[in-house]
Amino acid sequence: MHSPLLGARRAAIDDIAAALKLAADGVGPSTLVLTAGPGSGKTHTLRELVTTVNLATRWATADELSWRQPYAVASTLLGVELPATVPARYGDRLDEALDSLSAREPHVLVIDDAHNADAGSLEFLGRLAAAATDLPVVVLVARRHLPARELLARLVSRRSSREWQLPPMDPADLEVLAHDLLGAWPDDRLSGLLAGCGGNPMHARALIDDLRSQGDIVVTGDRATTRGVDTSAPTASLHAVIRDQLALLDDTSRALVQKLAVWGGAATLNDLAALDDVPPSALVGAAQTAIDSGVLTSSDDGAMVFTHDVYADVAYGGLDPALRSVLHAAIARSHEAAGNHQLVAHHLMEAGVGDSVAAVTRAQEELEHVPAVVVDLLDTAARKASTTGSSVRTLELDLATALARSGQLARAADVAKQGLTNAADLDTVARLHRILLFTLIAQGRSAEVLELTDATLQLPVDPLTRVALLDVRRYVAILGGSAPISREPFALSEAATPSELVTESLRRFLAGDGAGGLELALEASRREGEAGDGPVLSTSADVWPPFIEHYVHGPVAAEALLDRATRLRTDRGAAWMTAYHDFVRGGVAMSQGRLDDATASFDSGLERAADAGLGWTSIAEGSRAMIDVLRGNFSSATTRLESFAESGALNQFGLPVPAQAEMLLLEAQRKLRPAAALASEVCYTATGLGLYGWFPSLAVDCARIAHRTADDALADQIIAGLAEMPEPAPEARLGPIALARALCSGDPERIGVASTDCARAAHDLGDALTEAAGWEEAACAAIAVGDKSTARDHSRSALVITQNMGASALSTRITSRLRALGLRLDPRAVRDRPRTGWDSLTRTEVTIAELVAAGLNGAEIAQKLYISQRTVQTHVSHALAKMGLRTRVELAAAVARRDPEPAL
Repeated sequence: MHSPLLGARRAAIDDIAAALKLAADGVGPSTLVLTAGPGSGKTHTLRELVTTVNLATRWATADELSWRQPYAVASTLLGVELPATVPARYGDRLDEALDSLSAREPHVLVIDDAHNADAGSLEFLGRLAAAATDLPVVVLVARRHLPARELLARLVSRRSSREWQLPPMDPADLEVLAHDLLGAWPDDRLSGLLAGCGGNPMHARALIDDLRSQGDIVVTGDRATTRGVDTSAPTASLHAVIRDQLALLDDTSRALVQKLAVWGGAATLNDLAALDDVPPSALVGAAQTAIDSGVLTSSDDGAMVFTHDVYADVAYGGLDPALRSVLHAAIARSHEAAGNHQLVAHHLMEAGVGDSVAAVTRAQEELEHVPAVVVDLLDTAARKASTTGSSVRTLELDLATALARSGQLARAADVAKQGLTNAADLDTVARLHRILLFTLIAQGRSAEVLELTDATLQLPVDPLTRVALLDVRRYVAILGGSAPISREPFALSEAATPSELVTESLRRFLAGDGAGGLELALEASRREGEAGDGPVLSTSADVWPPFIEHYVHGPVAAEALLDRATRLRTDRGAAWMTAYHDFVRGGVAMSQGRLDDATASFDSGLERAADAGLGWTSIAEGSRAMIDVLRGNFSSATTRLESFAESGALNQFGLPVPAQAEMLLLEAQRKLRPAAALASEVCYTATGLGLYGWFPSLAVDCARIAHRTADDALADQIIAGLAEMPEPAPEARLGPIALARALCSGDPERIGVASTDCARAAHDLGDALTEAAGWEEAACAAIAVGDKSTARDHSRSALVITQNMGASALSTRITSRLRALGLRLDPRAVRDRPRTGWDSLTRTEVTIAELVAAGLNGAEIAQKLYISQRTVQTHVSHALAKMGLRTRVELAAAVARRDPEPAL
């Protein structure tokens, strides 16, 4: 009759427990989110869950005050000291603490009442959830549905996250709860009353406590009965029951509870006594009464806290607004004396007295390095201003800036638009206009940018503004691939801005003048350093030099330039560029044949881009799909490409990289005719837009398909496109151009010469993918003229490269093509890099493993290698998986056993 917890609630808890055990073993989602209403038993459920796994546990609980204290929850979770004013890069300190924590042993990290957490902590929680996919960490989160927090919604939507709604208790659960509290089973009358609690355990407890305090429950043996209670009346709401409980407190205890509710979080008796200028000893009796009643408890450091936040909600809501205002004002004075301007601003806004605008301004200064918390502060200020009828126009510029800095780009654009309708002075208009353009461009909303610039150009703007707007229009048109690339240069003055130089550098590169584009890109980066526009409104000047260098001089040269760009990004505080630098690094590693390293960089960058709402991800998505194709993960490639297509995102510069990936997928699946048809479309797009700087990167793949299918029309199309390329072609593209032309000719002897030249040149440039393509065509050409010995040698050269990079589908393509031409290869004759153990590690993974063994943490490794700490975590995860290890301590020990003196 009284089987405990057998219903939907127990089923959900058991399901979470099973997922937690799997996550602890590195299987399935690593971030588990429990969502339920107030008083539903979230905290109790969390404590029950963590006992089901044998992992070290760290815990942080957010209270009503937490969201006003930047990084309060995150610093508590990781045991990091929180300074009064958050310094620059404090988030990096948290990342380092997480890195060190996970290096020692696996952990469960619990965040309770996450809906109350500050925005800085919620941003860190997003990074934590991403890192948990690669670290021995499981993240366990509990939250309410309300208040809605955008950063929590992002967390729940991650593919590495899973959410459960905690069901209410069923009647059997409530009977067990009553038995635990009373030591007896409830009779039918009491069970009927409990049924009116809606399955909310706190409501049930509060009801039982209320009935007991009034002597309405009698326990006889193992039976608890009620008397003097009208069971036909509906059960009072949870808040009503709590109000009744608080009403039973004496006046002094109730006043203490009300002060603590207005305070908003943990407070000592010294804090609360100071509000009335009385000695703390005068409140001891009241505090003990509140503790005995179960409303308050005392923490280890002597601070008073509510046993449940519902008590705080009810106590706060029960106060007369005028009395609340008095208490808020008194608490603001207390925080003013302590120099905590963030809390001063909050309490003055709630009090509706004093100079809250000045307090908000001071708080903003303290929060310079935590823009997400500034957003919450200004949102509160705007809401208070709207309820009092005062103007909020002065807040819109600051709010739009904070939103842009915190990566909430869509809302930043909306606020900037609203601000433009209200702003009166030209300086504010110009700054809002700039923020709006920045956010729209970053999101890839090119059509809106062009519409806005065109409308503004119709206004009587000054000459400098007109030049800047025309440059924005040209830049966005190039970025979105909305029109063919102009063959005519844009006019540049000696005093050209970094933005103007970037626009012309991209035009030159895409039109085929790679060297000229690189020269201007480097100059734009130099002038960007002189301009010092700050992290939000800085141009993209530091993104393009390594990107263009990759096409002009190859991946090795690009890697060196990327290290320089990363240093500049860090020095200039332009953190928003990190995702794009990850994309460039991924492309460089991919060309070098380091597919694991490329995957780590692309995935890290795509995570960052998704969190920030960045729109220009087509090159990364297409390249990442190509890696799946090369590895034979065709279903993953298909899913990725379909998801990108459904997103409606634009192709950056119009480059059809996702379509190129789809073309390679069709070829790998031996659907050669559809692949040829798509190759024709891709070539048409590239040449139609005049993308000759990129076209050679496509030409070899398309020419190979044309050659394999004997598609003369496609071959002619490729030859025509190559003929339009300006001279001289970039050094790194000479080999591919010659090879593509030879393949289109169909002449085996010509293909043989061009392919070997291409392979040898690519080897010198560090371009493993192009080198493998060269040896593949050299082998096929040799067998076509009957030279099996040479074909065998060239095929071995190709297969050594493809198998060592783990490109199984590429190896299969080579062997199947040669088999069709009469050459059967013995796979044992070609060395295949091991899939596990030390020899399976990539060059970067070996380097990072040795640095771990030398005692460097993730942040130090990232700084040394000029990569993001998130990318370091991914590399470490790959190394651990290949070595069959769990933590960095084990990895360091393995390196030490192999090499007693790992080098720095």
